[in-house]
Amino acid sequence: MKVTDSLPECFDCGNSFSLERKTLGYEYCIECGDTYAKAEMIRKSKCVAPAFNKGAYQYIGTFADAKQIGR
Repeated sequence: MKVTDSLPECFDCGNSFSLERKTLGYEYCIECGDTYAKAEMIRKSKCVAPAFNKGAYQYIGTFADAKQIGR
């Protein structure tokens, strides 16, 4: 039995990654995970708005939340 047989495989590229990373809950290798993380950062940067005049910026996740801001 090879050591690489017991290592988890990335869902996207199929490369194996460390077992420690899998136990932390990751399903992707570092390279694929970095790509997803960058895309998520860009998406979340567009989802903030001031809820009230002179108020702090808040995360707005849905269109329903956006319609209720400031009411």
